[in-house]
Amino acid sequence: MALLSKVVDGSDSRQLTVRGTFSSEPFPNAAASGYMMVVDERNSPWKFTYKISGNKRILSGQWELFFGSNEIKVGDEVAFHKNEGWGPQADYMIEVIRKGSD
Repeated sequence: MALLSKVVDGSDSRQLTVRGTFSSEPFPNAAASGYMMVVDERNSPWKFTYKISGNKRILSGQWELFFGSNEIKVGDEVAFHKNEGWGPQADYMIEVIRKGSD
């Protein structure tokens, strides 16, 4: 099960903004702000800037490069998981679920 997921909308190409109320912090290793390392399905590492602002979680930094490299489109979903074997260099994994792939 994903720690956090979001269907990408038109405002997410430069930074990913996830709004909501969370019972616990989805990314405890990132603290309230700072950097977090994630690895994608191709085992490529990405360094995202992470910020909490009220009920929003905002990812930026290499997010824009990740977005373009993975050819993410509006309607695709991104899901974050604890890293359980995708690569040793990150605490989290990111998965792109293509619109209409279910």
